[in-house]
Amino acid sequence: MRSDQHRINHYGGALVHLAPRAQTLAEFALLVPLLILIVFLAITFAVIGEDAMAVSQLASAGARYASVNPTLSASDIAAYIKSGNLGAPTITANGAKNLTVTVTQAASFGQPVTVTISYSLSSDPLVSSMSTLFSGLGVAQALPTSLSATESVMTE
Repeated sequence: MRSDQHRINHYGGALVHLAPRAQTLAEFALLVPLLILIVFLAITFAVIGEDAMAVSQLASAGARYASVNPTLSASDIAAYIKSGNLGAPTITANGAKNLTVTVTQAASFGQPVTVTISYSLSSDPLVSSMSTLFSGLGVAQALPTSLSATESVMTE
């Protein structure tokens, strides 16, 4: 038997064959859950980033819509933003249940109109399950629970 093919341990006078492949398999089995957690964390942060960008763009588009339509009421503007006509299908889906729109109308021409969008991340199953996982591990508030953006535009 060649020494580079097998490792032999002399223990109590008996020869015991140690399998290096079994050790590698055991180490891999211990690391797989950690690797899966890292992959899901990366995906979760990507989803949160995409939602944050969508909230910001929706606030900007909503403020622009409100500025060029100064005769519309705040509730009409909020309903139009929630309808999904301005984009952001990921956060306006399902009737925009987790979306809060606040519109502050301009007092007169040339004054700013302000739109604030708040989005609860509780509707996203991946983000909520990762938050539950971290809270179960004792990590308090590891991921954001909501996103918001405010945009002001001068009326035209």
